Amino acid sequence: MSMTAPIRSVLVTGAGGNLGRKLITDLLRREWCERVVALDLTLPATGSVGPTKVQWVEGDLATPTGPSLRGALAGIDAVVHFAAQNPYPDASWSDASASFDMTLNILAAAAQASTHRVVFASSNHVMGQYKDPPLADGLTAGALTTASPPGPGTRWFNGREMVQGFAYAASKMMGERACLAEAHRSGGALTSVCVRIGWCQPGENRPETINTSGLPGAEENTGPDTERDLRWFRNMWLSNRDFVALIERALLAEEKTWPQPGIVVNGMSANRNMPWDIKTTRQLIGYEPQDDVWEHIA
Repeated sequence: MSMTAPIRSVLVTGAGGNLGRKLITDLLRREWCERVVALDLTLPATGSVGPTKVQWVEGDLATPTGPSLRGALAGIDAVVHFAAQNPYPDASWSDASASFDMTLNILAAAAQASTHRVVFASSNHVMGQYKDPPLADGLTAGALTTASPPGPGTRWFNGREMVQGFAYAASKMMGERACLAEAHRSGGALTSVCVRIGWCQPGENRPETINTSGLPGAEENTGPDTERDLRWFRNMWLSNRDFVALIERALLAEEKTWPQPGIVVNGMSANRNMPWDIKTTRQLIGYEPQDDVWEHIA
């Protein structure tokens, strides 16, 4: 299952981050991918740039009119947009506003460059309020679809107090809307896939290191709702191999069967009895996850 216009070159924004690095490592192994442009605020340290198939570009998406972005997009078939001013749910409103501006800027530049597809790294936090009552009440396996009303902002314990990531979630939710709008405006010349990524931790990304804080390495919450919260976060696990498979399918999937030129899908591993719907993800982009968090956790 591939696009009418084949994807041979990919620009990855936020390329130096956790997800960007993992994706680029995978793209280097794919025969269909002939060229990767890796865009980040700063270049890697000398000697770590990597194979010639990857071109590292230093650029700030907050100032997209510079020649670096135009040059980076030249001849690019698809963009995977990870970049954010603060990629964690404790982002301030200032951070979130800057991240949303980055999304608008990359969409405008990609459309001008005649890029075929934009894959936007959205987040489970768009639906974070479904972790707790009242939205959690009666939530059954597979019921949380991308057609469900949004509930942005996950509530979690940051080591000092209970907080809620409204700003981060809002920037992701509005980023989805911008991607869908641009795909519609272009008449499908630019297609978009917004992936509500679950929890893909840095490094080995082991299920047993998931905690109730909702942040990697943060202090564990031991409140009265610990068991429920831990199940919520574990059910969002996205293994490393499922993550790269998910983004590859988002890049290559045929859009002719989509209901519109821009779509939103959930991105989790095949975690048994999770509330997240990935049946639609399978149908729309051909995603076939291999891992299940509950096979690793007794």
